[in-house]
Amino acid sequence: MKRTRTLLVATVAIILVSLPAGALRAQTAAPAPTPEPPPSGPPPLPSQAMPPPTTATPEAMPPPTAATPAPPAPDAEKPLPERQTLVRTAASYPRATDLSYGVAMRFRWVSVPAFMLNVFTRKNVPLGFRALPGAWALEMFRRKDNFDIGLAVGYQAMSPDDGNWLGTGKAADVDTDFVQFRSFGFVNIDVSFVWHAMFSDWIGMHYGAGLGVGIMHGDILRTSNYGGMPAGLQATQCTDSNFGDLTQCHPLHVSCTATSCNEQQLAATQGGTDAPDSPHRFSESNVPSVVPIINAVIGIDFRVPSLRGWEAKIEGGFFDAFFIGGGVGYTF
Repeated sequence: MKRTRTLLVATVAIILVSLPAGALRAQTAAPAPTPEPPPSGPPPLPSQAMPPPTTATPEAMPPPTAATPAPPAPDAEKPLPERQTLVRTAASYPRATDLSYGVAMRFRWVSVPAFMLNVFTRKNVPLGFRALPGAWALEMFRRKDNFDIGLAVGYQAMSPDDGNWLGTGKAADVDTDFVQFRSFGFVNIDVSFVWHAMFSDWIGMHYGAGLGVGIMHGDILRTSNYGGMPAGLQATQCTDSNFGDLTQCHPLHVSCTATSCNEQQLAATQGGTDAPDSPHRFSESNVPSVVPIINAVIGIDFRVPSLRGWEAKIEGGFFDAFFIGGGVGYTF
């Protein structure tokens, strides 16, 4: 019995002694690697993926580094540089300088309506549009982009039909004249500034203004009116009620219709002093030799892309008289 107790005590002692040794060996053994927590940022791109784990011991592994953050996603509301290039308009590109020179020929029908003449006359004969063009000109121009500077030389006829004229504030019985315009007009030299706006390769518009001078040409022939019948018959004197009627108010001893008078009889009166009771046709001397020209124009342009340089136009405006007309041109 005593021997058995001794063996039991020895066995317990051996177990107690062996426990600390086993714990020490467990502490000296390499601990199992613990997985690192995932990075707090967005998942790395494929090109920034983490390298595969290695089998190196904890002492050989480098210290962990912070994951490189992924680039921010493009903002849909802010276009990328490539997108900005795609949406640029034509106006945002630099404009190339287009400088050229050209020549043009223009033809116009002119008119001086009654409302213009009524400003300074009681009776007049308006200048109406004629069957043939009343004006023409040769023009040279310099064009930069869509702006023209033109210099033109031409002629404009300003001869209305024959008829009675009476100035504002004048007496009908002594101041009504039968007036004839003979080759009356002016040679013009003018400078114009014109802008073009093309709607397509085929059609567009132009508008502009200018100034110039007109050198007067021709004659204005005047004969005083008295009215009435040939010599020996009772005459009807010009009055406020009939001064517009050429059959009643006309030069004495000259036969007239509603629109004209006998040219041979008028020519026979030339020379001497003109008076209502003794008519003598004379040339008006108070016509200025040079007049200023005011020009304003607007019109439509026509171009044919296959005919490089050629262009045509239809236009209207004011050139010391109202006009409508057209022209052709060529740009070098």
